[in-house]
Order: sequence, then structure tokens, then C-alpha cells
Amino acid sequence: MNRAIVLSTAGVPHLLLTALLALAISGAIALLGHRSARERVYHAGYLFVCCVAGVVAGSWVMYFIHG
Repeated sequence: MNRAIVLSTAGVPHLLLTALLALAISGAIALLGHRSARERVYHAGYLFVCCVAGVVAGSWVMYFIHG
């Protein structure tokens, strides 16, 4: 946890940290289960795109709520 705090205070853009977290989550989840390598890559890519889309949608919702 200290490493995340250091990264966020060192001037690393929020978008980069969000993308790295989405990449880590999608990669970890894609490793679960019994799939072929091709299915794992497809699933990881799909989850990454969904995570980024969810963040973008959430940011627009917050923008519309708070102005």
C-alpha cells in the first residue's frame, strides 16, 4: 500500500494508475479457470476494455452530477 501512495504523490497521472490497475485486474482474472492461451488473451483484453469503459462512464456520471 505504501508503494501506491508514493506513486500517487510522485506526480503519476491518475489515468495511468487507473490503466495499470485495470491491466493488473484483467490479467489476474484471465488466469483463472481452464482456458486456452488464446481465450485468456481475449478475455484479458475484453476485461481491460470493460474496466476502462466503466471508469470513463463513471467519470461522466460524476461530471453530470457535480458539474
